[in-house]
Amino acid sequence: MSVKNLLSSWNDIKIYVLLIVILVILGMIVEPYFIPVGIALLAFVYYFSNRKLKDKEIVLTDYLDNITRNIERANHFAVRNLDVGMAVFSKDGKLQWKNETFQKIVETKALEGKRPEEILPELGENAFETLSVRDGSKIIRLEDKYYNVKYFSIKTLEKFEKNRDITQQKNGLMLFFTDVTEHELLKEKFENERLCLAYVRFDNYEDVMKGMSETARANIEGEVADAINKWVESQNGFACRASKESILVGFNDSALKDMMQEKFTILEKVRDISSDNKIAPTLSIGVASNGNNFQELSLNASKALDLALGRGGDQVVVFVNDEIEFFGGTTTVSAKSTRVRARMVAKTIREQMLSSDRVFIMGHSMEDYDSIGSAIGVAKMSRSLKKETYIVVSGKGFSINKINEILTRGEILIGEDSDYIDMMIEEEKAMSLVTDDSLIMIVDHHRASLSASPKVLDAISRRIIIDHHRRSGDLIPNAVLQYLEPSSSSTCELVTELTSYFDDKIEFTIGEATALYAGIVVDTKNFAVQTGERTFDAAATLRRAGADPNLVRQLFKDDMEAFKLRAELIAAATTPIPGVAVAISKEAKKSAEMSIISAQTADSLININGIKVGVVVTEYDDDSIGVSARSDGSVNVQLIMEELGGGGHQTVAGVQLQNMRANDILPQIIEMTKKQLEEVEEREKHESNLIARG
Repeated sequence: MSVKNLLSSWNDIKIYVLLIVILVILGMIVEPYFIPVGIALLAFVYYFSNRKLKDKEIVLTDYLDNITRNIERANHFAVRNLDVGMAVFSKDGKLQWKNETFQKIVETKALEGKRPEEILPELGENAFETLSVRDGSKIIRLEDKYYNVKYFSIKTLEKFEKNRDITQQKNGLMLFFTDVTEHELLKEKFENERLCLAYVRFDNYEDVMKGMSETARANIEGEVADAINKWVESQNGFACRASKESILVGFNDSALKDMMQEKFTILEKVRDISSDNKIAPTLSIGVASNGNNFQELSLNASKALDLALGRGGDQVVVFVNDEIEFFGGTTTVSAKSTRVRARMVAKTIREQMLSSDRVFIMGHSMEDYDSIGSAIGVAKMSRSLKKETYIVVSGKGFSINKINEILTRGEILIGEDSDYIDMMIEEEKAMSLVTDDSLIMIVDHHRASLSASPKVLDAISRRIIIDHHRRSGDLIPNAVLQYLEPSSSSTCELVTELTSYFDDKIEFTIGEATALYAGIVVDTKNFAVQTGERTFDAAATLRRAGADPNLVRQLFKDDMEAFKLRAELIAAATTPIPGVAVAISKEAKKSAEMSIISAQTADSLININGIKVGVVVTEYDDDSIGVSARSDGSVNVQLIMEELGGGGHQTVAGVQLQNMRANDILPQIIEMTKKQLEEVEEREKHESNLIARG
């Protein structure tokens, strides 16, 4: 009989007893002689109903006891025999109880009194404190099996003051382990077999093939194709040639992981192929493993290739897990001899300026001479079209003040140079002048976070970027035109070249030419690094226009305090590893002057015999740090700074970081530099072996 039937039967008895009692009482009222009989009858009814109630209670109790025993047996069986590992840890983090399945999972005999992290290091350090805060789950791997660990906090109350009714809440921990090996292996198999696409481009094809016979060209093409095919076949992939310069490659995600682990050795294998004109062939590769469909996958691979080419080529850019990773890019970017693109860019800039009512020009924050000089050069283009022109600056910094001194030397320069001082405006005034038809020219940077005024940048939708830095992943979006040339020495070089195609009637004043010339001089370290034939052509153009080297030298003169500080930093520099010099400036006031001193110090460090990389870390008084890194060309400091969130060139790079000190960042910089130096050493050995065999 069920509990429901038992309760229904008892309710029926109560109704019958109540009816009998009512009838007996009515009989006693109507006939007094019936009272003794009525009392006896009521006593009998009471006895009968009470007896019946006890019988029912006994039956119900036996039934509930039986159910409880069955539930306990079921719970006991489940706890002991189900494929779920269970463990309970007390409020002090020590194991109180576990079932046999948990014992089998951990395969450790003595568990009592141990903490979760002692039993299973895979749960992480301080696992008890971490897991007992809130409920959740995580996947862990134990040898060849995967387990889904669900964790629940157990709330307890404990008295913590004697003789007082004061309690505090303590948390224990309960863990449930479920074997999900089959599911995880299927998931892993799916991910490993996921299709990845790569666009491979022979990025310096024209330069390599220049001046070669058809037979030599065919040999080089064949060697490059053979190297690529062997590389693809070793990863069980496929290759489809789209043109003489481009190949589409496909492979699975597992192969991509192997390639990333090996750092895409195909770059070095192709670079080792020799050509008659002594120019080594190089590849640029864009890889994507992310995409909801094949169209999106192809688009991401194409974007990755564009990014690799924009950073100078000879490298691999991988879009994986919604992140961008870079490989290669350690060789110097070769200058492009063709000027066709410069002419097309100048034409586009002219068209955009003509269709705008106001032109705003903006460099990066804490402007340097390249940023200001190139801004003045672009302003010259805009003014030649009689456009209302403004240069947006982050403030009246050291470099701006120095340039202004040049522009206001009335006894030497033409009077219109002083107009540029009035053009230089800050964010608040610029925002009041922005219109719907405004155009913003972004010079010497391509990242929104580095802009002199991100607010002004956001306010203007029509954007053109002119920059000489290697392209980073967070390029300013929605630009009408991107003119990124990492082979150029400076943005001033690019702008000088563009003006000759923009309008051949443009004539620089002495002040304009000197400002542009100063930008080239500072970024080439006085024509010592990152220079090519076009660099000297631009410098010659500016010298013919009247650029004054004596005035440029005045720009680079320091006051006595700055000279002393730089000397102190150099004297205190250390060499944590051979070939690397590190200097630290503490409690510095954040300013453009300090940034320049740090950069100059880093430049000086690599002039020391045996030093290949110079790093200066400036600890500012606002808990931020600035890092200036310089290289003699053997190490790509841009890759190192990019890992930290910065950027730059192969030989000149830097980064600004908040809430950090030098000790927080230096070990990482040193380790990455050490790896690059080791790779350079291995490459030099490999090249020497090839020469010996030849």
